[in-house]
Amino acid sequence: MDKIIVNKVNVEHNKISVDYSVSNTLSKYFNLEEEFFVEFEENIEDVPKGIAVIPFVVNVLPIIWLTDSILELRELDETFYYSINEFKKGYIDMYENVNFKGKVIVKELVDCSYDPTGKCATFFSGGLDSYSTLVNHLDEKPDLVSLWGSDVTFEDEEGWHKVKNNIVEVGEKYSLKPVFIKSSFRRFINEGKLSDDFWRILGGGWWYKVQHGIGLIGHIAPYAWKYKLKKQYIASSECEKNVEAQCASYPTIDNYIRFGNCEVIHDQFYFNRQDKMRYIINYCKESSDNIKLRVCWISTGGTNCCKCEKCYRTIMAILIEGENPNDYGFIVDKQVLRELKKYIVVYYNFTLDIIVEWQTIKLRAIENKDLLKNKHYYRDIKWIFNFDFYN
Repeated sequence: MDKIIVNKVNVEHNKISVDYSVSNTLSKYFNLEEEFFVEFEENIEDVPKGIAVIPFVVNVLPIIWLTDSILELRELDETFYYSINEFKKGYIDMYENVNFKGKVIVKELVDCSYDPTGKCATFFSGGLDSYSTLVNHLDEKPDLVSLWGSDVTFEDEEGWHKVKNNIVEVGEKYSLKPVFIKSSFRRFINEGKLSDDFWRILGGGWWYKVQHGIGLIGHIAPYAWKYKLKKQYIASSECEKNVEAQCASYPTIDNYIRFGNCEVIHDQFYFNRQDKMRYIINYCKESSDNIKLRVCWISTGGTNCCKCEKCYRTIMAILIEGENPNDYGFIVDKQVLRELKKYIVVYYNFTLDIIVEWQTIKLRAIENKDLLKNKHYYRDIKWIFNFDFYN
């Protein structure tokens, strides 16, 4: 069997790096010139290596499973080790026609348990999902965890600084601690090659279909151990109403990941994206809070481009609730609405996951039709009532 071998885990000051080797057959799935590292903004030298290696392990596990290979390492937190087969089962149940095999061989399982302080954290990007989860748990005062290297590249320093400053402001507003982590977890693997080779059996790209749930969650393990966290929240990407969803971040996966004495909670699975938009809008009305969303996948500079599918989808979600997208972090005028319609009606070619999202928006628009008829933008959005997203 092919192997990925962890040769050494280095924990120095604020940085974790992993020296590893891979079999020739697997080397095509890695950018071997890229170091795997995770950097925090505080000293983590006291973190056990059995915990420090977890960010690396979670990001290679799907490769191990889908290539029926072996992962070998010297030590690993025993709580996490015994959870692997539990969250692996979530993948197996989700992708019934895909074989998830492979083995994890550990020389020494290490007891990294601790007495939880009751503190918690939540992943926070400033997007709709993460904001909805934050509002849902504001009373618990969660630390705000953000990853540079997830949806903002290292090259986009300006964008990251804007994102970071925004999260600092959010932290100050709600008296919450921001936690910033820089990670090469999307650079050290060859995501394009993995997507190409496994698209047919997974029905989509590597990031969305197998990596991004556990790939993100694993990064909190060193911080959770250092501060004895009890809970880590991750906002739902999908909804229980969408029974066809196949997404790497899902309660049958995320809720079974454990390390030390920290549990992971996949939050608000009962809400679809439109529900979350309505939840945020209602919260802002009731509290007089002012929330600026950052949802864009493609824009550099840490802002919303207002011309990609994700921006258009969020803009429309706000409009059909009778609200102004300009109040929520977007710059929208009649020209943007014309381009939005053109994007959908003329160039529309979505995967099933995105079709479901737009269909949800359409159904909510129909519910709100009487309200929307009185809005100045009604003529620019009424096309959605009769558009067939499934054909």
